[in-house]
Amino acid sequence: MPTTPVPHKPTKAEIAVEEAIERLRVAVVKSRSTPGVADEAAKAIEHLNQLYAKHKEAFTAEDIRFSNVLRGFLGERLAAHKPKTAHTKKAKRKGDKLDHCWRCQTPVDERFTTNCPKCSDKSYQWRVCPVCNACGCQRAGLVLI
Repeated sequence: MPTTPVPHKPTKAEIAVEEAIERLRVAVVKSRSTPGVADEAAKAIEHLNQLYAKHKEAFTAEDIRFSNVLRGFLGERLAAHKPKTAHTKKAKRKGDKLDHCWRCQTPVDERFTTNCPKCSDKSYQWRVCPVCNACGCQRAGLVLI
């Protein structure tokens, strides 16, 4: 007799993760037309990072990937509302694999002045993206986005 798979009943943490990701998604959609959504988006990002710190097991690989994609789009859209200025591109450093931000594709230029003290070590200093705040903390699993 064939057996039917039992549907997965989401836990409270998984439901909270889905709701938090949806809040960020709505903020990203709103950011297309107005920069005034930056505070709402910052709160959604902070809430997602708090959930990640408490309930890492509730996040699927797809949740993590989608959250980072949303964060990249948010940074790009909010930056697009600012006045256009020319930037001088920086050369790749030893150990750099990319000449742009891994999340939002911003070319590395003079705006990349900060190194992250949490995820950097002697062998490699992670630059912090001025547009989306990406660094190596996401790769190390210290924060979600």
